[in-house]
Amino acid sequence: MISERYIVSLIKLLDDEDSFVAKTAYEKLMCLDPSHAQLISKYRENANPRLKILLDEVIDSLRYKGYIDAVVDYFKNDGEDFERGAFLVAKFAYPDVNFKSYSEILDLMAVDLRKRLYTKEDVLDVIDAVNKFFFFEKGFRGNFENYYEPDNSYINRVIDRKIGIPITLSLVYILVGRRINLPVYGIGMPGHFIVKYESNGFEIFIDPFNGGRLMSRLECERLLSQLGYVPKDDYFRRATAREVVKRMFGNLVLAYRNNGYVEKANKLIEIIKLVESFDENLHAHR
Repeated sequence: MISERYIVSLIKLLDDEDSFVAKTAYEKLMCLDPSHAQLISKYRENANPRLKILLDEVIDSLRYKGYIDAVVDYFKNDGEDFERGAFLVAKFAYPDVNFKSYSEILDLMAVDLRKRLYTKEDVLDVIDAVNKFFFFEKGFRGNFENYYEPDNSYINRVIDRKIGIPITLSLVYILVGRRINLPVYGIGMPGHFIVKYESNGFEIFIDPFNGGRLMSRLECERLLSQLGYVPKDDYFRRATAREVVKRMFGNLVLAYRNNGYVEKANKLIEIIKLVESFDENLHAHR
């Protein structure tokens, strides 16, 4: 087990006058376990400006390695958990995001929503009450003004700011709805993610990005045609958690590229390739 004293000695050697010694210390720090990033962060606070830059590089590298490990673990073990998947994506930019505290916020929203549905029996009345709760009372809305802002893709920031893109707004809608057993599911139409309410042979589509607009299957097909896609049944099946997470990563690639953060976009592309190769290997061994 690597001791704190050993890590501190490597940090001090980073500032050594001998470039070979400093380089060796840097390489050894880069090879540490991701769990040591927090300890290095503690010693970064009192470091000189040059050392802070080097330590930032080490911390970022270790955290990225740890993040890759978490992504692999999710797709290997928790790949059907929508909520954990959404917060896994959030950890790319917010490594210290508190999953438990946000989960509790969603719990409280579900408690509030349930109260509004006690007297509702008709399906359309239920959906109307749900939509009023989300889009009027809570104020969730689509970010039309800055669609490619990265924070639109991070569920913690969507909950904080009440704005997002179709997939993250749909996720909040679904995660709260499922807590009170509403039959709501994600539909990964190309170009526009939506929600389907489906129960006892009845189905209707809900567009959280546009204030909960209700759509029939035919209206969804018209929207697909407007977006340049030929409608087909596969576009209307329930999205899996794995598909949702991969799509969120893909949205972030576009968002970061659009805002000039090429390095972050490239890291996300690496993650998507890793996930795709992992899925291929998983299917090959079934």
